[in-house]
Amino acid sequence: MLVNAQQKLGKITGNVVDEKFVELPFAQILLKRNADSSVVKAILADDKGKFSFEIPDGKYFIELRMMGYGTVYSRVFDIANAQTQSLGAIQISPTVTQLAVVNVSATLPFVERRADKLIVNLNGLGSGAPIMEVMNQLPGVSVTPDDRISLNGKSVQIYIDGKATTLSSEALAGMLKGISSSAIQKVELIAQPSAKYDAAGNGAIINIIRKRNYKAGLNGNVYVGGGKGTFGKANGGLNLNYKGKVYNLLLNLDYNYNKYFYDSYIASAFLNAKGIGLSQSTTAIKSTRTNANYTPNLGMDFYLSKRTTLSASVKPGFQTFGRNSTAIIDNVVAQSQFINLVNIRATNFSSGLRLQHQIDSLGRDLTIDLDYLRYGNYNDQDNLTINLNSSSALPSVVEQNRVFDVYSFKMDYTHPLAKGHQLEMGMKTSYVSAINSNLYRDFGRQQTDLFDYKESISALYLTYAHTGEKFSYQLGIRGEYTNGQGEQEIGTNRFTRSYFQPFPSVHLDYKFTKNHSLSLGMNKRVERPGYENLNPLVRIISSNNLQQGNPALKPLVAYNADLWYGYKNAFFFGLTYSHSIDDFTSISVPLADGIISTLPGNADYGDYFTLQAMYGKQVLPWWYTSSNAILSRRSFKGEFNGALLESDGIASFSATSYNSFSLSKNFSVMFLFNYRGKSVDRTITNRAFTYVTAGIRQQFLNKRASIQLNAMDIFKSYRNEYSQNSGSLQQLWRNQFETRMVKLNFSYNFGGTVKNTKKSNGAEEERQRSALSEN
Repeated sequence: MLVNAQQKLGKITGNVVDEKFVELPFAQILLKRNADSSVVKAILADDKGKFSFEIPDGKYFIELRMMGYGTVYSRVFDIANAQTQSLGAIQISPTVTQLAVVNVSATLPFVERRADKLIVNLNGLGSGAPIMEVMNQLPGVSVTPDDRISLNGKSVQIYIDGKATTLSSEALAGMLKGISSSAIQKVELIAQPSAKYDAAGNGAIINIIRKRNYKAGLNGNVYVGGGKGTFGKANGGLNLNYKGKVYNLLLNLDYNYNKYFYDSYIASAFLNAKGIGLSQSTTAIKSTRTNANYTPNLGMDFYLSKRTTLSASVKPGFQTFGRNSTAIIDNVVAQSQFINLVNIRATNFSSGLRLQHQIDSLGRDLTIDLDYLRYGNYNDQDNLTINLNSSSALPSVVEQNRVFDVYSFKMDYTHPLAKGHQLEMGMKTSYVSAINSNLYRDFGRQQTDLFDYKESISALYLTYAHTGEKFSYQLGIRGEYTNGQGEQEIGTNRFTRSYFQPFPSVHLDYKFTKNHSLSLGMNKRVERPGYENLNPLVRIISSNNLQQGNPALKPLVAYNADLWYGYKNAFFFGLTYSHSIDDFTSISVPLADGIISTLPGNADYGDYFTLQAMYGKQVLPWWYTSSNAILSRRSFKGEFNGALLESDGIASFSATSYNSFSLSKNFSVMFLFNYRGKSVDRTITNRAFTYVTAGIRQQFLNKRASIQLNAMDIFKSYRNEYSQNSGSLQQLWRNQFETRMVKLNFSYNFGGTVKNTKKSNGAEEERQRSALSEN
C-alpha cells in the first residue's frame, strides 16, 4: 500500500550557456507553478551549467537568474504521466535577443513594483554623480537644495545595504554626497515599511544597494566630475570588484568637495500674553562654507561552501567642514557684529560581518549580521562679538565634541511554505552610547558641560505572506523594548525611559486584471528623538540665535494607512493618512537679553492627509518619464511656551517631473521640474518655490563611457523662506544659498568576464540567491 501511494515524478532538464555557447556555472534556477508563479524549488546549476528537477505532474515554467545577464523565463511546459522533458540549452547574452524559448534582456527595467516597495535599477543613471544628486530623479523622491529628502511627501530613513544609518542629518547628507551613483546597483523605495524593518522612523525607507560583481574576473568603474556656481566643486573616485573562485572583493574610493555660500535673514518679534509686541530684533548672516568628504569602502565575500557565504566590510569616512560667517544683530536699541569661524573634523567608521546560509534548495535562508559604527564630530569655533555702539569686543572659543558608538546584532530566517506562502522571523538587539561635550572660554570665564546618553533596543518580528495569482498579502508583528538613559553632568537634566511597544503591519494587494490592481498598507511606527535632538548642549548660530536639543522630548507614535490603485504598473493613484501622537515640532524660546533658542518639542497630536498621483514609464523607445503630484494637508495641536497652538493647515500642492529623451542611440537630454506650493507644517508656514534642472548625456566606447552635463536651478528660483509661530515669539527666516550651478561628470566602466569556467567549483555560488526572499 505504501509503494502504491507514492506519487510518480516527472523530470525536467536543461543547461545554461552564454551568447558564445560557453557554459555558465552556478546560475540560479527557480521552478515555478504556472497557476500562481509560486516557487516550487530553487537550485543552482552545476559547474557545467546543467540543472534538473524531479516534479509531480502539472504545468510549470523556469526562471533563470544570472547577474549581468538579466532574468530569463522559459516557455510553460506540462509534465504528465511522469514524463521526462528537456529544455535544451538556454542561451543568454548581454544584448537584447529573441530566442525560440526565452526572452532575454540584460538591462533591468528602471522601475519594478513589489507588494510593499518600488525597486529602481539605476542602469547607469547619474554617470558617476553623487547619489544625493540622483535622488531627485527617482519616482516620488524629492531632495531640496538644503538636503532634505522626502518620499511621497514623507520624511525618510536611509538604509545602506539593508542596514539603517544612525547619523545626524548633516553627517548623512555628507556621506550621500560622497557616494558615487556608479557604485549603486539599485534603490528600494519603501513607503510603508513592514514589521521586518526597524520600527524607528515615522516616514518611509530608502534602501541603497551597492553593486557587487557576479561575473568572474575584474570589473570596475572610474569617475570624475566638477562644477561651478559661485564657487567650484569637484568629485571623483574608483570602484573595483574582483571575483575569484572562493571570494569576491569590493573596493570603493569616493571623494567630494563643495564650496558654497549660505546667507540668512532672521526677524524676531517678542509678544506678551495678549499678543501685543514688546520688542523686536533682526539678524543678517553672511557665510562661506566648505565641505569635503572622503568615503572609502572595502568589502569581501568568502564562499565557504555552495550554500554559505561570509561577508565582511569596513567603511571608514572622513569629512571636513569650514564656515566663515559674519552676523549683524540689530535690536533697535543697539547693534552688534558677530564673527564666527568654524572648523569641523568628522570621522565615520563602520564595520560588519554577515553570514548567509541557504539551508536547502526550496528557499529556506538564514542570515546573521554583526555591526559596529563609530561616529566622531569635533567642532572648534572662534567667535568675536563686537558692540557697534561702544566699539567693545569680546572674543570667545567654543569646542564641541560628539562621539557615537553603535553596536548591533541581527538574525533573519526565511521559510517558504506550500502554494506561495512564506514565513519570515527574526530578532535584533542594539546598543548606543553618545557622549557630547561643550567647552566655552572667554576672558575671565571658562565653562565645561557634558551630556551622556545610552540606549538599548531589543526587537522580535514575525511576518506571514502569501503570493497568489490574484490576491497577495503580508501580515506582520514586531515588538520592541527600549531603555534609554540621559544625564547632563552639570545641571539637573537626568532622565530614564523604559517601554515596550508592539508594531503591527498589514499589506494587501489585489489584481483585478493584468492591468488593474489595488493595494492597501497599514502599520504602526515610532519615531524616537535623534541623539542631537535630546542633547541640551547649546549650538551657536549667532550671538543671539542658538540651537539645542530637548531631553524631555518624547517618542512620536504614528498610525499610517495607504491605499493605492495601479494601472499597467505605470500609473498609480493613492490616498494616505497618518495620525501622530506626541507629534514633533520646532519651537523658539526667548531667553534673557534678547537671546533666542530654537529646540524641538512635542505637540499633542498631528494629522497628515495626501492625495497622490505617480506616473513612470518608457512612454516611447526614446522617452522615459517619472512624474508625481501631491495634494496634502497637515493639522496639529499642542501647548508651547504656555500658549495653546493649533492649526488646521492648508491644502498644499507639489509636483515633480523627470523626463529623459534619447535623441540618438548614445545621446540623451533630461529635464527635472520641481514645484512646492505654500504649506503649513505644524508651527511653520513655508513659502512656495520652484526650480528647474536640465542635462545632457553622451555615451561612447561601446557604452562603457559616458559624460553628463547638468545645469541646476537654471532660473535661480529656489526659495527657503518660512515664518514660525511659537506663541510669545514670532520669527521670519529667509535663507539663500548656492543652488544655481553647472556640473560635469565623466564615468568609465572597465573589465570583463573570465570565460574559462569549466574548472569552477561550488565556491562560485552567486550571492544573488538572497533574491529568493525578496518580495
